[in-house]
Amino acid sequence: MAVIRWFGETSDRIGHEVLLAEAQSPQKDNPKTSLPDSAFLLSPDKFDTALYLSGAVSGQRVILVGDRGVILVSSDGGEQFQQVPVPSRRMICDVTLSSDGTAFAVGHEGLVLRSRDFGDTWEKVHHDPEADQALFSVVDLGNEHVVAAGAFGLVMVTRDGGKSWSKGEVNEEGPHLYSLKLTGDEIVAAGEFGSVLSSKDGGETWSALESPYEGTLFDILVTEDRWTLMGLRGNLWEGRPGEWTQVDQPSEATLFGGCFLGDGTTVVVGAEGVVLIRSAQSGEWSQMKPKKDRRRLLSKPLLLPAGRVLGLGEKGFDSLETTPDTDTSTEQGGPR
Repeated sequence: MAVIRWFGETSDRIGHEVLLAEAQSPQKDNPKTSLPDSAFLLSPDKFDTALYLSGAVSGQRVILVGDRGVILVSSDGGEQFQQVPVPSRRMICDVTLSSDGTAFAVGHEGLVLRSRDFGDTWEKVHHDPEADQALFSVVDLGNEHVVAAGAFGLVMVTRDGGKSWSKGEVNEEGPHLYSLKLTGDEIVAAGEFGSVLSSKDGGETWSALESPYEGTLFDILVTEDRWTLMGLRGNLWEGRPGEWTQVDQPSEATLFGGCFLGDGTTVVVGAEGVVLIRSAQSGEWSQMKPKKDRRRLLSKPLLLPAGRVLGLGEKGFDSLETTPDTDTSTEQGGPR
């Protein structure tokens, strides 16, 4: 069985199962197990039992992806979801969705799925079970140019909509890359060993940027004037390379994902149901109190068209409270 690094140690869990390990999920994606070429079928009343790692939104269309090849789609802005057929039972870690209906989803064993109809139907455009390298994040640059990244520094690039792929590594260290984001013509990545990297040629070559932290980073958020990094043991940083400031916030739970709201508010989520909110007006951070019996691992917040935020993670998805007040928020924090 393949052995990978896991929080600085070794583990026989593959790829994004760092999330499953923290969630203590019994569902293991064993690379030696022959799985059907179809997703695990959930009944609608069991949607909240699955693990969801990511989602994407375009107009009123919403796509959620997660464990055992499960993909849910909504055509009414996330009010109701239905499961769609998927030609794989491998874990799906990330998804993109463009306004023309093109979607790409990536996951374990180098899996890449493509949809041309807003996620209603999917086809497999890449799968390499022998290489046994997971893809954790994907970005669509337009004009059929897509970049995916994942385990051991793997980067895959297509410029023809998935018909062909070039493969490379970001550097000799081969850090797991958990997050890709676009900022202008630049792609930035965050991952293991505190890696913060940049590509200005569409994912072909990468340069290391100054990082404030040597542990694992699970997500990076970017705006024109401020980047946000999040990772192990509550590590949360703001700024730009060379100008990082650590956020003093009350939780030491691992932080897995974040998003921006329409008014510039930042939402960050993580283990133990942690939800952190940065006010766009004051720049102060607040921690929301988890709902009763909802101290579950959250992998990503997803902004829906009507302004509601879904918290994706173990045990499905649920609306998140994102308006701090004296009754729902706890300690406030700011730069250290």
